[in-house]
Amino acid sequence: MGKIIEYVKATWFGFITLPVLLVIIQFFVRELYLMQYGIIITLYKGHPIAINYIVRWLLLIDKEALQGSNLAAVIITWILGWIFVSDWVRDKKAIASGIFLTYIAYILYLSLYHGYPVTLYFPESFYQLIASLIFATVATQLSTKRRRIGFFERLEKVGIKVPEKYKVSINVPTKCPACGAILYSNPYYCWKCGEAIEDKLATVGGS
Repeated sequence: MGKIIEYVKATWFGFITLPVLLVIIQFFVRELYLMQYGIIITLYKGHPIAINYIVRWLLLIDKEALQGSNLAAVIITWILGWIFVSDWVRDKKAIASGIFLTYIAYILYLSLYHGYPVTLYFPESFYQLIASLIFATVATQLSTKRRRIGFFERLEKVGIKVPEKYKVSINVPTKCPACGAILYSNPYYCWKCGEAIEDKLATVGGS
């Protein structure tokens, strides 16, 4: 069940992230005036962009998306999008499957929801799949090797020192070390005998 959830997460994150990222890339290209360097993305034409139009670009089935900077923008969108997703999911198989499942989900979205006839071109319509698969695999490999920074480590990085006793994981319910009463939290004092137990619980880790 856990594996299935990872596959669903990867697909859902990819499905949502890519259209947003493509619009963001278009925005930055326009705002940074990269047109003067020959980088022109024609996704936005001065009027609201329909989601199905963005998806057609992401699938590279719109002929305009296959031209110059447009093609580069789509491929970069897939690569960056799946690098982001790989950092959230960190499961190589889920990421690889998510890339293809997202691609299929886009096709189903266009054909079933919008009734749009989807025609795929080989190899043009698959450039982004190949590129994102390669980069996401490398990113996942690096991500799994990188140790996750814990909550307390993050606090210490910004200068907030947390006493060691607060870092101890205590499983509840537990027992008072003095009288054996059942405790459903990690209180300062035992509710039954009044013993000061916070430091003792931290020492034994709730055992």
